[in-house]
Amino acid sequence: MIDFHTHIFSPYARNHRDQLAKADHAFSLIYSDKQARMIGVEGLLEAMEENGVEQSVVCGIPWQGAEPSRRENAYLLESAHRYPDRIIPFITLPQEGKSAIAELEQCARAGAQGIGELAPGTYGDHVWAIETMKPLFEAIKEKGLPVMIHCNEPVGHPYPGKGKVGLAEMEALVHALQGMKVILAHWAGGFFFYELMPEIAAICQGVYYDTAASPFLYNKRVYQIALSIVGPHRILFGSDYPLIPPARYKQEMQEAGLDEKELEAVLGLNARRLLGR
Repeated sequence: MIDFHTHIFSPYARNHRDQLAKADHAFSLIYSDKQARMIGVEGLLEAMEENGVEQSVVCGIPWQGAEPSRRENAYLLESAHRYPDRIIPFITLPQEGKSAIAELEQCARAGAQGIGELAPGTYGDHVWAIETMKPLFEAIKEKGLPVMIHCNEPVGHPYPGKGKVGLAEMEALVHALQGMKVILAHWAGGFFFYELMPEIAAICQGVYYDTAASPFLYNKRVYQIALSIVGPHRILFGSDYPLIPPARYKQEMQEAGLDEKELEAVLGLNARRLLGR
């Protein structure tokens, strides 16, 4: 089983939560709440053992500044170097374009396997101007790295970190990411439903959807519905751990009636294909 969406933090971040919450708006949206757990790689490995997870993609959060991005990326990469058979590092990038590209270059050389979890405006009300993001997207595309984008459903109950980006803006973002391997997190805020429209399906051939936070968002029928729309090969199991333990997802998938081949695809095979493993 490969968990495609987990979060770990450096000892510095865990020990300076209050300071970081005051300095970084994106971080404060979730982690100013002391009940939002922050763990290190050892805590993740322990949970992996308990839940039968072979490998985990470790993500950062969309830090706004260059300094926290560099520090946390260094920790993610160090964790992967310490546990190369267990940890797959995705890195995050600061908002400022030149700093983002410089960090991308350095982390790619150091072994980054992907980018994410990015939130180009999706924590807020609007996606950032596409034109300003194009140089970064082109740089990521040139590296051949997959990119994970944070998404939220634009309706339903509020929760910390939930943005208000609409479906039309998601469509524009997917257009801008053509030619790249893209993971839209949290079921893409329901965007996958619109692959029933031929023109949306046409631009989503390189798009994957992860299941992160699904038990908090959707009835478990979402698995069968998603399979019927996008097929079994573009859905990735992601737990958003430490938000929810991985075993809960597997139980929901089984209760939803996924067969063995579908479970095999969602719980690991799709991730291996995407990552070239």
